[in-house]
Amino acid sequence: MIGRASHTAALAPRPSLLQIRSSGLTLINAMGLPSSLRRFLALAAGSMVLMSCAKADGQWVELNPESPGTGPELPISGTVRHLRIEGGLFVIDAEDGARYNPLNLPAAFRVDGKQIEAVGRRRDDAVSIGMVGPIVELIRIRERRAGNPAGPVPGGLTGTSWQLEDLAGHGVVQGAEATLEFAEPGFAAGNGSCNRFRGPVTVSGGTIKFGALMSTKRACVDEAANAQETEYLAALAAAERWEIRDGVLLIYVAGRSRPLRFARS
Repeated sequence: MIGRASHTAALAPRPSLLQIRSSGLTLINAMGLPSSLRRFLALAAGSMVLMSCAKADGQWVELNPESPGTGPELPISGTVRHLRIEGGLFVIDAEDGARYNPLNLPAAFRVDGKQIEAVGRRRDDAVSIGMVGPIVELIRIRERRAGNPAGPVPGGLTGTSWQLEDLAGHGVVQGAEATLEFAEPGFAAGNGSCNRFRGPVTVSGGTIKFGALMSTKRACVDEAANAQETEYLAALAAAERWEIRDGVLLIYVAGRSRPLRFARS
């Protein structure tokens, strides 16, 4: 009897390892499997769920990258391209002319010619077989479609306005408001302290460059405000890069050890 019971138990079917569902892949029982196979099954399940999420029209897919990074967020808008080098490599050709090499482009977006919007951070500490452009780790991504909700890519500057809180370590003059606005792509405007200004701006990833800023010619009644306006406009003309840290806009200027600091207005 004991031998028959053991034989019956040995012939009993093992529980199913995987169950396919419309929402993705669900692990049912992975006990007794090698750790490498369990990891593979977990990754497969994650990929299936991510691909399912990516099908939602115009919805952002949060990627939760391994490294939180320390640099500014890079808004990327462009086209996925497949390069036939080193066995195949997917890159993103951005509209600003840059080519990015993403470490974690999801499988659902690895389609040559797919139009995407993404937010990432540079990973200058990482290396890639194909040295085709800056390496980035993506934070979120979505397919770019005509029906996508209007508005800038998260992490960008278009549609934001700011008030100067510190002029490269020199503080600000009380009552002399200096502002900066990015109301439309490719242009910046604001109040210098006494006069309004407007001009072209190029924002590419974490870099920023202002063109010639035209301003009104109203005289400042306060000499300190006049000096602040002159210094502020000169700083914008020498701006090199930007980041938003804890909701504060920082613009780094050539030749200055401290950035311009702005609060959202």
